[in-house]
Amino acid sequence: MADRPRGRLGARLLGEFRLEGAALDELRSRQARLLLKRLALERGGTVAPDSLVEAVWGDRRPAQPDRDLHVLVSRARSVAGADRVVRRDNGYALLADWWDLAELTSLGREAARRADAGDAVGARTAAEAALALVRGPLLADEPDAEWAAEARTAAAASVAEVRRVAASAALATGQVGDAAAHAGEALRADPYDEAALRTVMRAHVAAGRPASALAEFARVRELLAEELGVDPAPETRALHEEVLAEKVPRAAGGPDRLDQRLVGRADQLRVLDAELERSRAGGRVVVVGGEPGVGKTALLDRWAADAAARGTVVLRGRAEAGELALQPVLDALADRLAGVDPVGWAPATGLPGPGATAAALSLRVFAHLDEAVRSLPAGSGTALLVDDADGADPVTWAWLAHVRRRRELPLLVVVALRDPTAAGLEADTQLELAPLGRAEVAQLVGDDRASELHERSGGNPLLLTELAGAGPGEDDGEVPGSLREAVAARLRRTGAAEPALQAAAVLGATVDLELLAAVLGDPPLDVLEQLDVGVRQAFLVERDGALTFRHELVRLAVAAGAGATRRAWLHRRAAEVLGGRPDAHPLELARHAREGGDRTLAARGLADAAQVALSRLDLAGAERLLDEALGLGDSVALRLQRSRVRMSRGDLDGADADAVAAMAGDTTGEALELRAWVARNRHDLDGAIRLGRAAAAAATDPTIRASSLIAVAFGHRGNGDLRQADAVLAEAAGAPAELGLPAWTGVLRVHQGRPADGLATLEPMLGAEARRGGQGFWVEHTLQMTAHAYGLLGRSADALRVLDRLEQEIERRGTGVRYAGLPHTYRSWVLRNLGDPAAEELALAGLTHGGSQELVAQCHLDVADCLLRAGSLDAAANRLAVAETESGARWFHNKWRFDQRRQLLLARLALASLDAAAALEHGEAVVMAAEERGDRRYAVLGRLVHATATARLGRPVDGAAVAADLDVLGEVASLEGWWLAADVADATGSGHARSVAERLAAAVALAAEDRAEPFRRVAGQRLG
Repeated sequence: MADRPRGRLGARLLGEFRLEGAALDELRSRQARLLLKRLALERGGTVAPDSLVEAVWGDRRPAQPDRDLHVLVSRARSVAGADRVVRRDNGYALLADWWDLAELTSLGREAARRADAGDAVGARTAAEAALALVRGPLLADEPDAEWAAEARTAAAASVAEVRRVAASAALATGQVGDAAAHAGEALRADPYDEAALRTVMRAHVAAGRPASALAEFARVRELLAEELGVDPAPETRALHEEVLAEKVPRAAGGPDRLDQRLVGRADQLRVLDAELERSRAGGRVVVVGGEPGVGKTALLDRWAADAAARGTVVLRGRAEAGELALQPVLDALADRLAGVDPVGWAPATGLPGPGATAAALSLRVFAHLDEAVRSLPAGSGTALLVDDADGADPVTWAWLAHVRRRRELPLLVVVALRDPTAAGLEADTQLELAPLGRAEVAQLVGDDRASELHERSGGNPLLLTELAGAGPGEDDGEVPGSLREAVAARLRRTGAAEPALQAAAVLGATVDLELLAAVLGDPPLDVLEQLDVGVRQAFLVERDGALTFRHELVRLAVAAGAGATRRAWLHRRAAEVLGGRPDAHPLELARHAREGGDRTLAARGLADAAQVALSRLDLAGAERLLDEALGLGDSVALRLQRSRVRMSRGDLDGADADAVAAMAGDTTGEALELRAWVARNRHDLDGAIRLGRAAAAAATDPTIRASSLIAVAFGHRGNGDLRQADAVLAEAAGAPAELGLPAWTGVLRVHQGRPADGLATLEPMLGAEARRGGQGFWVEHTLQMTAHAYGLLGRSADALRVLDRLEQEIERRGTGVRYAGLPHTYRSWVLRNLGDPAAEELALAGLTHGGSQELVAQCHLDVADCLLRAGSLDAAANRLAVAETESGARWFHNKWRFDQRRQLLLARLALASLDAAAALEHGEAVVMAAEERGDRRYAVLGRLVHATATARLGRPVDGAAVAADLDVLGEVASLEGWWLAADVADATGSGHARSVAERLAAAVALAAEDRAEPFRRVAGQRLG
């Protein structure tokens, strides 16, 4: 067990070495630790001094080994106790009260005994308790110790045997997911373990996946042939033949033994059967309501068993208030090997960008769940039963509503809850369970007591059963007057088992044998015998392969007998035990710690649970858990964690407030980093530069430093200082991959008019994610600028495909408000340069939908460009004026991009209006700004427009300079370069310019795919 009561010493060797009950962390000497490990390996046996010297020093034997060994023994005694590290005639020994290896052995034997006796639930309970002791290979912190090799092999064999028993027991109780998991672990530990292979195969068949069973057989058969030169054992080959012949039974999906006396519910059973049949055409939802104890769970149990017997795939889940998102659904799917892995659902384990809506994030998660349901065998239908749905989380309700709304999955959903009006969805059918009538009560308890018990219970089946079981016949001669009194009366009859049952009730609905035994400080086998009493006395039942209290009201009634002090102590001990378990459920840890008064440990558990919620993209749930954690105790780490979550939810004010609160105690620079990204996402570019620089200077972690520099760089980019942005990104070189620096570099290269260089770093990042939550809209930026780069290189079809993908990402990530109009302006640009008249419609639509000042401004320019090409010069001039007065007169993020584009349009408008002097002036402005900024594209475009204006004024043109710009035109602006080169040719008479125009037009046509022919006609008319 984990920490033992004071005065007891426990030795844990499975995993890293631990002495529970001793302050081992205070023992600084590695050699003294090695001494204790070597002694612990013998579990109280004597170890000769030479063996200890060999283990501690190996080939570097000290000059005076006896003296040095004595020194180490003294150090070991300082933490373990002189009465624990003892001297014997022939060596030393470590005396402990408990050894995890010994307990593993005893629990493993008990599990095997119960399995042989046909007690699958008891076998599984014992085996799971044994496996809870296993935290890694024996002495995992000494992997190369030769003196531990033999013991490590023996321990591994013991663990594998327990896993096989656990797998077989899980399979027998219908938990095929757990069966496959345990057997799979055994098979990974020993690839030649055919007993484990057979269980894995049976689990796959039971889950309706015979192909997976055959694949496992083929894999192991090939391994045996290649490595050992043998065939699988006859028993394995026989199972393989049975799978091929479809003779292996599938999982029953429900308890083997059910109370046959489910009276008064025949109509409801028929309704559920009918709804299952209807669900074959699409998702259906049934809500089962009724007061506590009225028999909702009993109805589900009976129907599940009957449906499973007919070949229906039955999934069972149970909701608990405050549980993580989708937990009942995930539990149900995992039990049927549905292949759900929520850890992989978040983007590379990172947070989405600011503004990602809950609905959009849910679509991603829901797609995984839908696919998991589709992967289940068709059989005679599929049903998901969610009990105690009063405590279901909002995301679970949302997915159930999604199933019903879309009607795409052949799934019947049945949810049971006390108040049907509290259901988080509209039901297709609602079943309200009423109390039993007197005639039905008589069927259960006999006619003699039916009237009395019907009156006292009101027909509530649970209370009726408890009253019938508790009286008459008590010592005081009184009949219990309430459920609590009835349960207490029955509990007194359990004798010595009462404390264990009461402790189990306090700890929770499902019994965890290893945890319960550790809390009580009793041997697990003794506790298991006491739980057997609870089963015989109907306090505990088998449900979903585990021991649980028959009803939540029964559990609460049993727990009520413990006083407040006793309950707090039990919870505190449970929290201590779970705190030592590497795989403890964080919410369980938090619950016990909070009930036990350990606010610090409770906050830690809630923070860990928040990370799990994030892995399921439940941002609201993560923030709620962090709110609770901060309510228990404020800390810098919690503030920083919540700041990132709030930024991902688009709550920039809240994110900044948390980062500000964390600054006083933060020595890593992370708080400043977060504030820099808040400023950048607010478009406070100067603030992003200032805060990011401060963060980079304070950062002690390379990730924080590099992230801060990226925020600084894009502050400079937003201000139009591309040279400084480039210099800052160079400072961030070598940044961790999670920051997605290559994509940010590619974005900048495109802005610099270097699209080929941009694609070199952007294309490898497509489909990836930046995992640092503060980096807002990384995916959208990557796709946007990839499309931009394709367009600049004349690859119009590729650009349009990426824009389609961008729209899908915007919808999936919930950033439609921010990016509304962006696909319109980009598509308008592409189609405009292909001569497609749809460009103007897209530009006008972008104006209608534009989600930001920057996008609206760009759409105004799109419309002006369309009018200019159509020859509507006055309308184009008016639109440019509107763009300036309504959008351009006020500063906004990336306004420099608007300004340079508007100046170029003014120059082109002046040329079209035969005002070459004005065109020259605007062209010079474009060139000066672009060259100062480091923008190669606009510098080339501006110089060519300037050359056209110069020629029209009759002035001499620098032919060499113009030729040099024409030669690079395809590298910076191929899509628009063909007609711009034609303008230069018309104005200057340059044959080279005409040749470039024709070459670029041919390249654009080749890359236009299905738009090639219409474009060739447009280009042919323009080029004559």
